[in-house]
Amino acid sequence: MDAALISEKVTQARDAVADSDADAWLIFCRETTEIDEPALPYVLGFDVVWPTAVVIGPEDSTVILGQHDAPPAEELGVHRVRPYDESIRDDLQETLAGMDADTVAIDVDRDDVVADGLTLGMYRRLEDLLPDREFVGAGDIVRDVRGIKSETEHERIEAAAETTLDLLSNLADEWTPKRTEADAADYLHERMREAGYGSAWSWDACPTVHAGGDAEVGHTHPGDRTVPEGELLHVDFGVVKDEYAADLQRLWVNGEPSDGLQQAFEDVRAAIEAGREVLEPGAVGHRVDARARAELVARDRDLFDHAFGHQVGRSAHDGGLLLGPEWDRYGESVEGEVRAGEVYTLELGLETEWGYVGQEEMVRVTADGTEFVVDPQTELWRLSA
Repeated sequence: MDAALISEKVTQARDAVADSDADAWLIFCRETTEIDEPALPYVLGFDVVWPTAVVIGPEDSTVILGQHDAPPAEELGVHRVRPYDESIRDDLQETLAGMDADTVAIDVDRDDVVADGLTLGMYRRLEDLLPDREFVGAGDIVRDVRGIKSETEHERIEAAAETTLDLLSNLADEWTPKRTEADAADYLHERMREAGYGSAWSWDACPTVHAGGDAEVGHTHPGDRTVPEGELLHVDFGVVKDEYAADLQRLWVNGEPSDGLQQAFEDVRAAIEAGREVLEPGAVGHRVDARARAELVARDRDLFDHAFGHQVGRSAHDGGLLLGPEWDRYGESVEGEVRAGEVYTLELGLETEWGYVGQEEMVRVTADGTEFVVDPQTELWRLSA
């Protein structure tokens, strides 16, 4: 448990509740090693077994949990702790009554996966436990707590990104023409195991490695392809370090790039920069995406089939606002406004005969714009045998 970070986030949660239409935020979960509750690491920091309630009001907070789960909560020193044996009912009702909490925000959200941690079964239990309370979605609260990073979180995200770039640089330094996609993935996995780093998404697909123009683009598993002369090595990669993730894409060319490849790279960079120029507090998610697409249209390029950017934090895809198009699959997740303190990827690519010209940068939103989390890739890098 990281008591200092949890204390930061709980203080932030209290402020978020005070700014909401709810009287309290209730995280209700059980057996979290089996079914994850995405909000729990921010407000408690360990898994629970029995039905557990973390109740956060504008001024204080209480955790109600089984007596055998209670000692680490007491050691945390952040919440009032109410252990129970047979039933959570009385403690939960008394806690909410003490907060004058008639309207309770719960983790249910149609479009934001990290704000949708309450299972249907636990929701039905809540209906039985709290028949006189009004329930509302906690999406806005979760988006405040998870999306707006504290200084500690920014430091950890930057460290994860720097580590990711270091590993990618080492991979390129040790590259030989006989190395396959699978060899590249094995190399990075071995370095991660040695250092104890996690993967920012599924281990088998992190890194995603594409060698040359014959590689199939997407969340593929590495194969036995090598990089032909004049073609690309594309890697999508991120480590988890100290519980925070990175998500970056980088490119190398085997030999000298053709004029067509160089132009494709420049077009991708221009579209990323076009989107970044309008990314600032108050910008609407889908409008940022539209600006990047408009730049590609102006350059007579095909458009990408995914969102331009997503938030990064404890996960590579950290929920909250997306910088994406107004497609049905994204629901309302692209309709909100960007806020200072959030961290986004900016990513898109072009499929070419030389390989996938994919780029992904990470930026933090400041009071008046953005700054890169780590140095961007502004030119095609060369592989040297």
